[in-house]
Amino acid sequence: MLTTLPSDSLHYAKLSVLLWKHGRRDIAEKLGWTEKLDDDTPSARRSSATAREAAEECARDIEQLGTAYIKLAQIASTRHDMLPPEYVDAFGRLQDDVEPVPVEELESILEDGLGAKPSVLFRSFDRSPLATASIGQVHRAVLRDGREVVVKFRRPGIEQQATEQIASLKRLAATIDDKTEIGRQVRFRSLVGAVEYALSRELDYRQEANHLQHLAENLKSFRRIRVPQPIAQMVCSDVLVMEYLRGPAINAVSGVVLNELDTSGLADELVRAYLQQILIDGLFHADPHPGNLILHDGNQIGLLDGGMVVNLPPMLRREIAALLLAFSAGEGERAATIASRIGQTETGFDAKAFRTAASRVVAAAGDGAFDSMSLGRTLVEFLKISGEHGLILPFEMILLSKAFLQLETTLARLNPDQDAKAIIRGYTFELLVDRAKEQLSVGQIAAAALDSATLASNLPARLNEITRLAAENQLRLDIDAIDEAALIAGLGKIANRITSGLIVAAMIVAASLIMRMQTGAQLFGYPVLATVFFLIAAVIGLVLLYKATIKDER
Repeated sequence: MLTTLPSDSLHYAKLSVLLWKHGRRDIAEKLGWTEKLDDDTPSARRSSATAREAAEECARDIEQLGTAYIKLAQIASTRHDMLPPEYVDAFGRLQDDVEPVPVEELESILEDGLGAKPSVLFRSFDRSPLATASIGQVHRAVLRDGREVVVKFRRPGIEQQATEQIASLKRLAATIDDKTEIGRQVRFRSLVGAVEYALSRELDYRQEANHLQHLAENLKSFRRIRVPQPIAQMVCSDVLVMEYLRGPAINAVSGVVLNELDTSGLADELVRAYLQQILIDGLFHADPHPGNLILHDGNQIGLLDGGMVVNLPPMLRREIAALLLAFSAGEGERAATIASRIGQTETGFDAKAFRTAASRVVAAAGDGAFDSMSLGRTLVEFLKISGEHGLILPFEMILLSKAFLQLETTLARLNPDQDAKAIIRGYTFELLVDRAKEQLSVGQIAAAALDSATLASNLPARLNEITRLAAENQLRLDIDAIDEAALIAGLGKIANRITSGLIVAAMIVAASLIMRMQTGAQLFGYPVLATVFFLIAAVIGLVLLYKATIKDER
């Protein structure tokens, strides 16, 4: 019997059938979606079918469920820890191979969005799709001025469908995480959060056009990376017209052709471009699947599709940089400490057990080559053991692991001996420079100046209040679990230093006044008494400085 909200019943009924059909009826039963079933089920009768055929059938069934489920399967296809290899491959097909929308519907969308028919906007328009995906469909065209472009259409009704499905998936994920062991391991809340974030970026093509422009600007120093640019005045929420980059997917290029190219240089440029996006710019392309990385003009990598682009807040970006450096150095305990800072702990979180598990994951990462030290797989394992120990990492980490896993497929093709550790460590200097620029920016300096001005303006009033309370014997300190003797000794030292400081200040003031007086005896060209006061003040000041900086530190 279904135990969910009525508005979710249709979605959960479809999922229940999917789980039952493909061998996960245990989850459906535990959630109370269906009664106990005997072994005479389609899943049992299908036991003779090959695993690959079953995976392909499951992918087709997910395709029928709708946009949010397809996007969830796309992200799940990078989770090698939760899916068998054949399902990873089958779900990967959903990246760019979905049933196309009739071109007549797309022409109507184009006219509504850009105010003109294809025959008016383009010299020619290819009615056969170049690619189809869960959200959009792409067609080639030629502008009136002869430029080759692609036209990207958003599928009709996709926004409302996605919103409804995401709302149901969020409630479903909460139930699975709370009631099942697989939920506690995988943390479906985070997965659905990643899906929701990705869809919010991909459903509005105006955002994608903005992403493409920013990526191109950020990566302009990388001569071998090309990002297609949108065509001005030909962008709306449903339609995006952008320049066409010609070339095959890198994974489809023959080995003979690759042998004639500087594949090592291409791989190095691609890795550095992604590290700059993630660690420096804070804006990275999170969907570098094989269809989105092409060999353009024989010596450039075309980075297509700016829909799934992730913004990393500055603090999170710095923590991710520290985490990747910890991975590259094989420091699992430091990686665990960083993860604890950026994650959310649940009741029962065992920090010691988590550090031990994290150390094992990082130690197993390998010797640095991409075929052994996979950043994507390390992140996936890290997400898994974090969830198992009660630490929930931000959904950005899921999209980051997805990006690395997809990227490494192409890198393994270009240069399987790429040294990930060395490249990451090479970015340490750039990270330090970037952090220094942030700290020395006009905004940071202005903020520090404002804080200092506030402190200076409030300090006299606060000191007056403290001295008044002290004079009236009303000053109280709330102290918990300290050594009273050590406290009294410490307060005595503080009082002595304050007194010494006041004496030094008084002597300096007195010396300044005496210097104005005409006296007979002089020392170093100044009145003797004034000079003596200055020397005594200097000696006391140096002693206080020594105690405060060197002796106290010891």
